[in-house]
Amino acid sequence: MTLNTFHLAGVASKNVTLGVPRLKEIINVATTIKTPTLTIYVAEPWHENGDVAKELGDQIEHTTLSQIVSCSAIYYDPGPESTIISADKDLIDLHRMLTAADG
Repeated sequence: MTLNTFHLAGVASKNVTLGVPRLKEIINVATTIKTPTLTIYVAEPWHENGDVAKELGDQIEHTTLSQIVSCSAIYYDPGPESTIISADKDLIDLHRMLTAADG
């Protein structure tokens, strides 16, 4: 299975779950993740202080998708230039305006 292989040049035996097993963990909403990791980017002047990163990591709560999404729906919107969804009209107009300015 090709997707189940990986190569990291210069990294000796890094224990990471990648490829198909990681995708299965995400899709199946695994309760126990094999290699849980968290990367925290800290702004200056605290970016070299490991204690600050650890404290920030301790303050982050586990959040599930159901806690974020209160409602979801799938719409078929055939026209890329316009939209039949009134809530998306402003976003489509802004996109059209920005792409016209670039071109």
